[in-house]
Amino acid sequence: MDRSNKMDDGRRAFLASSAGFMLAGPLFGQMPSLFAEARTAHAPTAELPALVVIYLRGGADALNLVVPWTDKTYANVRPQIGIQAESTPEEAGVIKLDNRYGLHPAMSALKPFWDSRQFAPLLGTGSPHPTRSHFDAQDFMEYAAPGDRLMKQGWLNRFLRESKAQSDTQLKALAMQGLLPRSLRGQQPVLAVPQLRKNDSEGLLDLFDDVYKNDEMMEGGEPMDASGATRGREEAVAVGRHTIETLRHFWEVIEKEPPGGQRADLFGRDPLAQRLAMISRVIRNGAGLQVAALDYGGWDMHQGEGSVDGSMQRTLKTLADAMAAFATDLGPALARVNVLVMTEFGRTVAENGNRGTDHGRGSCMFLLGGGVAGGKVFGDYGSLESKNLEDGRDLRVTIDFRQVFAEVLKGTFNFDAPKDFFPLFTPRPKDFLGCMASTVKPVKKG
Repeated sequence: MDRSNKMDDGRRAFLASSAGFMLAGPLFGQMPSLFAEARTAHAPTAELPALVVIYLRGGADALNLVVPWTDKTYANVRPQIGIQAESTPEEAGVIKLDNRYGLHPAMSALKPFWDSRQFAPLLGTGSPHPTRSHFDAQDFMEYAAPGDRLMKQGWLNRFLRESKAQSDTQLKALAMQGLLPRSLRGQQPVLAVPQLRKNDSEGLLDLFDDVYKNDEMMEGGEPMDASGATRGREEAVAVGRHTIETLRHFWEVIEKEPPGGQRADLFGRDPLAQRLAMISRVIRNGAGLQVAALDYGGWDMHQGEGSVDGSMQRTLKTLADAMAAFATDLGPALARVNVLVMTEFGRTVAENGNRGTDHGRGSCMFLLGGGVAGGKVFGDYGSLESKNLEDGRDLRVTIDFRQVFAEVLKGTFNFDAPKDFFPLFTPRPKDFLGCMASTVKPVKKG
């Protein structure tokens, strides 16, 4: 193979991986300035608010995350996978939050944040669209446009673009994984971080440094042809170089010790915990991060979900422990950071024959952070009797996920979603759900 063919292969490899390295754009309609009401024009970068979104891919089973422990129907329809109300020497019971609901025992790490009113579950959340397809439901939620297959701008990317966010740094938005989630795809540049270790990134970055430095064809050595192919190559080169520079800057920030140090012992070795540790370091080092997103898969539990002895126990403990470590590590910075946890849909109320559950409708979300009006459960599952369920089998959707998105943006950034920000949906009055404690406080000049 000659050099030109090698370079062509290199470009194709870069473009294939650049979905994991690169940049995305907008969601709502025209929006006011992000911090027009809450921040001064010269707010310190280190004190900017931030939102972290964790997507539970696969459709998490809400009824075993937040358990209706006093509901007799729950115990009857889940004889094998139901969480028992009381702990015994043989099996842990529900972590009771109030006289109706409690957390799966694997979520014990988050109970202190409930007690400090920084953690809250939202019940009956979901999409008004009836699909039970993972792919459609995820698209509709991440584009915040149920039923609209033409929308290709993620809701977080639309926010970044339309808000004219104050942070002007390279690390304003991050996807802590190899591929940009749909919520961050669009016109606004967003960096995706495909590797957990700097050395793993450096080899690939060095490879493409060489590609860009040595390939004269990519340097614009050809005259512009009628199709504009040369201009397209030059633009791709510019984007690639910017991506490499941004990723290298990311690792410089990660290697910098944050104020007060970072307690490595808080975080386990699971990739989810390690990625949250990196996000914490970026925030605490004042790199201007405003939005970060990451996926956590494995929630499509048609079989082996179990109660406290199956895949739900293991997966949920990893999630809760990682979230608690993240919040603890942030320390005082948690006051300006909120975490939103969501999933595309819920599961059937009744268990199936394989100690699992099947695709459903209504589910739940979690909020953790300094702007959360925690210590209470928002929403309700309603009656679990089949006559009151969606299609006789699923939880009803009583809170449109777009209402949650709107309130989280308001509560985190003091951002009011204008008309048409969500296609064909107008959020209810500000703080309709009441899940956000307050808007971001102004930063004093000087």
